[in-house]
Amino acid sequence: MVPLPEIFWHRSTLHGQAHVTRVMVHAIRLVEATGQHEQGPRLWAAVFLHDIARLHDGVCHRHGADAAQRLRDEPALQRRLAEAGLVEADYPAIEAAVTAHCAPKEVSPDHPHWPLVALLKDADGLDRVRLGDLDPTRLRHDEAREMVAFAEKLFAETDGGIATGEVHFEQMWALALNLKP
Repeated sequence: MVPLPEIFWHRSTLHGQAHVTRVMVHAIRLVEATGQHEQGPRLWAAVFLHDIARLHDGVCHRHGADAAQRLRDEPALQRRLAEAGLVEADYPAIEAAVTAHCAPKEVSPDHPHWPLVALLKDADGLDRVRLGDLDPTRLRHDEAREMVAFAEKLFAETDGGIATGEVHFEQMWALALNLKP
């Protein structure tokens, strides 16, 4: 469900597997809350890829584009997406979302891949609670703004409390299911 720690170029506790797992939980909840089920598989792929090309934990506007390039260059990542049912025709939307998630300029709502971009940015944005700087007014969906308290609880319950590895997502998802929204 989420990348293993060794897939990340920068082994990080701030932007590594735990962060991506929380973002995945938020993504699943956002798809359900917004009813954008058709975006689900591409959103999974975008979350999976969004931070794997980071080189450090500082502000970085290019790691999304670098992650999109990894998808184009690495057959193992292409196979992983194919195993999840994604095809090359899905790549432009996934690449647009991954690239835009950290770009300094906001993508316009009339962009053809805006729905996926907005979902990824909101799912990723909800985990800014770990940094203490989440601004709910910057979230794009009303449903995401309603999930801030959940994001705070999820971070509080899981920060450093789940070992990374193969079953990381399953353990976090089980905790998330027991949290009051």
